[in-house]
Amino acid sequence: MPVCSGTVCSFISPVMEDFGPAKLRDVSLDGVGLILTRRVEIGSLLAVGLSNPDKGFAKTVLVRVAHATPVHGGFLVGGTLATPLTYQELTALVM
Repeated sequence: MPVCSGTVCSFISPVMEDFGPAKLRDVSLDGVGLILTRRVEIGSLLAVGLSNPDKGFAKTVLVRVAHATPVHGGFLVGGTLATPLTYQELTALVM
């Protein structure tokens, strides 16, 4: 599902290396799509900060990279969440 305008991805970093800010493209109960400026390896474990300050929501999740596809200006990175979001957490990001 596409995210709403107030939803941000405050950081993304592999467990051992910081990649800095990222754009959160979409989110589901069990995965995320991110736009990064650097390529990451498939299978990497990333720590991703998700938040929507307008709704008082912030959470750090672990994401296992499933694909990294070149796109204009960077890479579309998709991955699965180590622990799925709850319905309430998802709605804080998409509505």
